[in-house]
Amino acid sequence: MKPCISLFFISVLLTTAAAQSDETSPPAPLTRLEYHSVLTQYQPYREQVLIPWRESNDMVAKIGGWRMYAKEARQASAPQAQPEASHGAAHE
Repeated sequence: MKPCISLFFISVLLTTAAAQSDETSPPAPLTRLEYHSVLTQYQPYREQVLIPWRESNDMVAKIGGWRMYAKEARQASAPQAQPEASHGAAHE
């Protein structure tokens, strides 16, 4: 197997050398590079307001519990949300 790999690399080197020695092709146009720092949109950490856990649990229950969070996650990941009626009718 090693001779085949060596031949492959030699053929690649020869083709790239031949392509570089071709003087009839015009040089590639230069492109202007622009620098955009990823830190321009950085938001520093802010301490969150803590609420008692019972109050938090009551708020989650009022919203609809874990099922509402699962529904939001499913809708955010799905490219096209389908109506709920079609899902329920197929499983009942």
